Amino acid sequence: MTKKTIVWITPDWFYDVDWPIVNELVDFYDIKWYVIWSKNSSRQKPDNPHIYKFIQLPYRNRDLRITWVYYKVLKEIRSFHPRVIYNGYDGDPYFYRMAFTMLDRKIFIMEGHEPNPYRRRFHTRMMVKCLKWDIDHIGHVQVFSKFTEKEFRQMYPNTECTYIPMVPKDYGKPQERLDYGGKKVFLFFGGVRPDKRLDILLKAFVSMREECQNKAHLLVYGSCEADRISEFKEIAKDANNIELHFGFASDSIIPTLFTSSDYLVLPYQVVTQSGPNMIAYNYNLPVIATDLEGFTERVTDGVDGYIFPVNDVNALKEVLEKCISQTEEEYNIIKTNMAKRVDEEYSLEVVIDKYKIMIDYVITKNQKAK
Repeated sequence: MTKKTIVWITPDWFYDVDWPIVNELVDFYDIKWYVIWSKNSSRQKPDNPHIYKFIQLPYRNRDLRITWVYYKVLKEIRSFHPRVIYNGYDGDPYFYRMAFTMLDRKIFIMEGHEPNPYRRRFHTRMMVKCLKWDIDHIGHVQVFSKFTEKEFRQMYPNTECTYIPMVPKDYGKPQERLDYGGKKVFLFFGGVRPDKRLDILLKAFVSMREECQNKAHLLVYGSCEADRISEFKEIAKDANNIELHFGFASDSIIPTLFTSSDYLVLPYQVVTQSGPNMIAYNYNLPVIATDLEGFTERVTDGVDGYIFPVNDVNALKEVLEKCISQTEEEYNIIKTNMAKRVDEEYSLEVVIDKYKIMIDYVITKNQKAK
């Protein structure tokens, strides 16, 4: 049976999410996979035999000259007569406006990351306007959490939406294991934006009882705006059990960090989906997170991780102290429960089946509409 042709477009910032999906779906579809790297991307260029075409953009996405690059890509895509175009771009000022003049918008599935762009302070006004236009005009959106699915359906009732979770992010085996003398190791990992509230974690950590302080270690790894580093160093200045590593963390160190830690801490005040959470799933590292819906759908308090009220320093301190005081048996139960949840809800097999159902639904629906 001839495989149906679909086009898959992946921007550099979502390559680590898309590649395990594409690697499996090529068994079921003829996929023309376009991987597009931003002009100033610092990410390592991928080496994957399934990539149909790798494109390094010569201009920023707001530069009008980028439209010529998009035109050539879209013209080539049109020649394939794809049944579906799955696209990771959102909030781009030109791409979808050009795409919908050259191709049927109903064949597009857009990766939807944030239904309410006003919630993210790093979104520019242009990006907010473009994102809302994209979603209003697209045929189908795929989101990565039940929480964002609910928001999408409320905000964009005329756009179809499907929830499919990310799969656990695998960065390979650790090169070493860091030794902290049997202390409980807590990890904060990822870009240190204001809404991720690293300050809450640092304040909670330094306020713990002395007997807990002596049994704990905090690792912080992530890029950070230069003007905020002094703020974090000031909070941690008297603590000899806090390591602050501000800067880009290479993929090679990720397995070491996640297998050398006992808990990943996510003190965010805003979340849609969390990349570090999915890395923790891969390495069976339990999570401590705030009581936002984006986390409570993934973590059951006291069963496979811990939940605390958002922006509550004292509540986080109490959770940290509970984790430090728990027995090895109690900790292993948390890990076992977490592994069971991942296997049942987030395994590659489960997620791939959901992608196939979504893609086939869009193809069938468009066939009936003709």
